[in-house]
Amino acid sequence: MRVQFTDRGTRRIGSGIPIQYGAARRQTPRLRWLLVVLVVSSPLIYLAWMILRGGLMVDASGVLSYETTRAGAMVSGVVREVLVEENDNVTAGQPLIRMENPEIRGRIRHLRQELERIRADKARARDQSGRSLEMARAEITALENLLADQTDWLQQVRALSGAGAITGREQYEVAARLQETRRRLMESRERAMEAERALQQGDESLRERERQLRLSLDIARTNQAFLDIRADVDGDIVEVEVRPGDTVGPGTTLLTMTRPSVPELTAYLRPADGAFVQAGGPVEVRLPDGTRLPGEVIGRPRLTGRVPATMRQLIQDAEAALMVRIGLNEAVPEAMAVHGLPVSVEFASGLDVALKRLDLMPAMEDAVTAFAQSRETQ
Repeated sequence: MRVQFTDRGTRRIGSGIPIQYGAARRQTPRLRWLLVVLVVSSPLIYLAWMILRGGLMVDASGVLSYETTRAGAMVSGVVREVLVEENDNVTAGQPLIRMENPEIRGRIRHLRQELERIRADKARARDQSGRSLEMARAEITALENLLADQTDWLQQVRALSGAGAITGREQYEVAARLQETRRRLMESRERAMEAERALQQGDESLRERERQLRLSLDIARTNQAFLDIRADVDGDIVEVEVRPGDTVGPGTTLLTMTRPSVPELTAYLRPADGAFVQAGGPVEVRLPDGTRLPGEVIGRPRLTGRVPATMRQLIQDAEAALMVRIGLNEAVPEAMAVHGLPVSVEFASGLDVALKRLDLMPAMEDAVTAFAQSRETQ
């Protein structure tokens, strides 16, 4: 069968139905080509825009920071549990890390046993002092009765001695026995006073020993409390530097967290753009979510090599960046109040930036001045 396409008109078949052929062969729309060209050239357009934008704008990368506090180990031990992770929000008093130290727990147990022994010794000493006091009081009563009888007998002996019925030697012996009874009575009273004082105050040596043990126990309990690390203030965990099983000593930093404070913003500017930074000059801070905040330059920029490692890819010469402190005139939104948040800071923009970078601004000013002077002379 031969098919011949003579034109694009309508043809009919035997049934009289009109058929069109060749309709799919349309002219390619120009819009499609324009879209293809736009897509292919978009990287070049973007590159050209970035070059033009870089020439008309002075901006720098910056980092938002808050005051931080470090939680360190007060005593040596082994990390048993780490209860938080980085970026966790914590409240004051919340447990962060738990450590273990068998030596401290063993010392507490030993001191408690020693205190129990001291208490038992004090109880025995108290019972003994009570018995001694009873014996001394009984002896005092007996000696007082004996002293009264001997005093009466001495008076009778003196009466008989005056009548010549008793010799002087016998009278002396009765007086000597009376004095001995008085001496024994004084000793008994002293023993009673000591027993009463010991009963009320306890044994002095045991009391001193108990005081030392209680002091040691308080120190051991304090060290035991240091094994549980808790948050001093509300904040966010910035970095956790230990893991379960790590052995740490006094002064070892366990984690770093932020504390409620006014945020500080530091911008790291290329040294070539230092002429655009003036103390008190206005700036615009752009946050990652698109929020723009007004601010101003605080003090003069300083040459520094302390650029954060996370920002060194954003700065061409990371070891010679100008560190510029920025003060914010508005509060940072709560969603963006994050320690270490990267931001962009715009110091200046416009045609004068390009002219100043090309060093054409002084020439243009001189030309304008010369033109004005020539007009005046005419």
